[in-house]
Amino acid sequence: MCKILSRIKILADAEGVSIGTIERVIGASRGVISKAISKGTDIQSKWLELICERYPKYSPLWLLTGEGDMLRESAGGTTMHSESHPEEASEKNIAGCTQKFSQQDSNAILIERFITTIREQAEEIGRLKERIAQLEREKNEPMVSCQTAPRELSTSQVD
Repeated sequence: MCKILSRIKILADAEGVSIGTIERVIGASRGVISKAISKGTDIQSKWLELICERYPKYSPLWLLTGEGDMLRESAGGTTMHSESHPEEASEKNIAGCTQKFSQQDSNAILIERFITTIREQAEEIGRLKERIAQLEREKNEPMVSCQTAPRELSTSQVD
């Protein structure tokens, strides 16, 4: 199974929902993710983007690469949980805040690059699909041959 898909399964388990629920939440057709998981195939980048948008407490870096913590970190430097509040951050967390922000900045830049690359690849795939369709249309058009021209247009004289 694709490593990203295994992390989506982990995310679903952590949320206590089924893969079908995630498909509904992101607006995907039934089976888009579950079939990919069972067949070990990839899913479109748009679904990954929507998962990141709809499940913001999970780190996109972790989802895409498996690196870092599964949960995003809050501004206070603590791992984000639904019951966490920034005002509960300890002095130790505040002292490490500068380091966390620089790490978050570099992670944000890396994530933005991933998303930009995914979008560019999706656009290129769209262009390539259109070119393939165009070539297939051209292939199916009847070819006009010089051999089939009417005899009266011929300039050669027969004795």
